[in-house]
Amino acid sequence: MTNIEKLLKESKDNLDRLEVPEDMESRLRNALDNMPNRKIKRKNRTRGKVAALVIATLLVGSNMDTLAYYGKRLIGYESVMDGTLQELNELGKGQSINKSYKFKSGVTVTLDGIMLDDNNLIAFYTINDPKGKVEDKDSDLRVSIVGALNKDYTYSGSGEANEDGTEMRWVIACDAPKFYEKKMKLKIESMGTEQEEGVIEFKLDRTEAMGHKIKMSIYKKIKVDEREIKIKSLVASPTTTIIKGQIQNILELGVDHIKGERFMPENIDIVLLANGKEVQVKSSGISTDMKGINFYISYDALPVDIKDIEIKLVSFGGNHDTNESIELSKGSVNKTIKILEQDISINEVYESKGNTYINITTDENTTLSKVSLNIDGEKKELEKTLPGDYEKIVVEGTTQIKHTRTLEFRGTGEKLELNIQRMRYKKLYDETIYKHKIR
Repeated sequence: MTNIEKLLKESKDNLDRLEVPEDMESRLRNALDNMPNRKIKRKNRTRGKVAALVIATLLVGSNMDTLAYYGKRLIGYESVMDGTLQELNELGKGQSINKSYKFKSGVTVTLDGIMLDDNNLIAFYTINDPKGKVEDKDSDLRVSIVGALNKDYTYSGSGEANEDGTEMRWVIACDAPKFYEKKMKLKIESMGTEQEEGVIEFKLDRTEAMGHKIKMSIYKKIKVDEREIKIKSLVASPTTTIIKGQIQNILELGVDHIKGERFMPENIDIVLLANGKEVQVKSSGISTDMKGINFYISYDALPVDIKDIEIKLVSFGGNHDTNESIELSKGSVNKTIKILEQDISINEVYESKGNTYINITTDENTTLSKVSLNIDGEKKELEKTLPGDYEKIVVEGTTQIKHTRTLEFRGTGEKLELNIQRMRYKKLYDETIYKHKIR
C-alpha cells in the first residue's frame, strides 16, 4: 500500500469514527429554517452552498470533508433532485468523490459525488464563480462524461443557480457504464474567450453501487398494422425503471427499404403500471443502427412494496412510405380512400387565382407528410396547407376527432392526379402487452 493510500485510509477511518452529536439534525434544521429565502434559477441540460456557512460553524474544522456528505447524504442538491433521488440520498446511497478543477478564470468545478445502479450513473457537481456570474460561466462550459476507450456518454440533467450568482448545482444522468469500466472522467471544457480543458478523474466503487430491484427478460410481441413490436426487457433499479424493445430487426429494415415501404417510427407510448398505478415517464428514445430500430422508455423507480407489473401499449406513430396515386376531377368530390388503414376523404377540388386547391379530411393524428399533384403531366410540389376545422364525431360508440384542411398547389389544368408519397399517423391501441405478479 502506498503512502498516499495509507493516508487516505487513515482519513477514512478517522471519519468513520467521527461521532455526530445527537442533536446535529435538529440544529441544522433550525439554522436552515431561520435563513432568509433565496431565489434560485433552474436550467436543463441535455447531451445534455446553501447552508455551507451554517454547517461549517457546527462541525469541527478538521472534518471539512463531511460538508459534502453529512452521514453520506449529499447536501445542497435537494432542489435539483427528483423524489426518488431525494429518498436514496436520505438513505445515504452514493459514492463521495469531492474532487475539483480550477480554471485560470477563477471558476471551480467540483464533482461532489455519484450514484450508480444497473440503469444509470448520476453525477452531482458544483460550479463556483466568486465573481457572481456563474450562469454566464456555465453557458461557456461544455461538460461530458467519459468512460473506457474515451467513450462519451450522452446525458441529461438539470441545474440551479443561487441568487447571488456565485454557485450552481447540477445533477446529470447517463447510461450505466459497462461492468469492466472502472475509471471515468468528468471533462469540462471552457469555450469562452480563454479556452481551457479541465478533467476530474474518478474511480467507480462498485461496492457502493445499488444494482437492481427487478430484472426480467420479457420478449413479448404485439402486432401493429403489418409489423410487430417486441418488448425485450425490463430492468428496475433504485433510480429508474427502463423498458427496452425493438420495432424492426436489421433484416426487416432492409426488406422494407428494398420494397420501397420504409417505416420511420417517431413515437411509442407505453404505460407501465405498478400495483395498478401508472409510473411516471422520465424519458424515451428511438434509434436506428446495424441492429435495427430499437427503443427505450425510462420511468421513475418502482414502489418498494411492488406486487404486480403491467405493460400497456397506448399509441404508436411514425412516417410511412406509401406512393399512392388518386385521379381527381374539379368540383365537389366527396371521395374517401383508405391508405394503410387510414381514411382520407377528398371533399372538394377547385381553382382560385391560378392555383389548385384540394380540401381533405383525415383523423387528427394523420398528415400527408410528402404529397404532390400532377397537373396535365407536370409534377407540382405542395405550396402550403391552409388550416381548417376540427370536428368531434362518434363512430360505433368511439369518439373520434377529424381534421379538415386545404392543400394548395401552384398552377391549374384539366387532368389532375394526387400522389401521396409518404404519410404520418399515430394509431391508438390501449392493449395489454405483459402482466407479471411479484412473489
